[in-house]
Amino acid sequence: MSDTVGRMLLREMHLDELSRVLELEADPDAAPFILRWSDGDHRRSLSDPDEAHLTLEQDGQMVGFVLLAGLRSPDHNIELRRIVVSPPGCGLGAVALELVIARAFEQLHAHRLWLDVKTNNDRAQRAYRRAGFVQEGVLRDARLTDGIYESLIVMSILEAERSKVRPSRRLT
Repeated sequence: MSDTVGRMLLREMHLDELSRVLELEADPDAAPFILRWSDGDHRRSLSDPDEAHLTLEQDGQMVGFVLLAGLRSPDHNIELRRIVVSPPGCGLGAVALELVIARAFEQLHAHRLWLDVKTNNDRAQRAYRRAGFVQEGVLRDARLTDGIYESLIVMSILEAERSKVRPSRRLT
């Protein structure tokens, strides 16, 4: 199953794409803002029916990936666990978010799509707000990274709020 906006495609990930996922996670633009997984972590997640590993592809090239969790949630709450696009700052993230939101609500029948984002990740916070996500609160000192506690902002978008969001500028 795949979805398309402009020239970007969101589709199920193939096992042979994991090396690219690990590269994207290690990229200096992404690494400070995400919890990196090992190859084994990704392989386990790929086989979990409650999770989705999705590839973002543009013009035949993998430009990012998305991890979703909670696909079987009885409360219809899906977590946007990770989204990484490369290169950042070119509008790819906005289009990717549009695809993810459509997948969550239209195909996975979510009531709520939620995420957490580090408090120092201003670029991502702006992108999430533009996509319609609303801040719910802050998890203070929730993650220990390299001996330093970091706080996380919890954000979500509800199915009913989705129609109020302007579509991103589409990549054409």
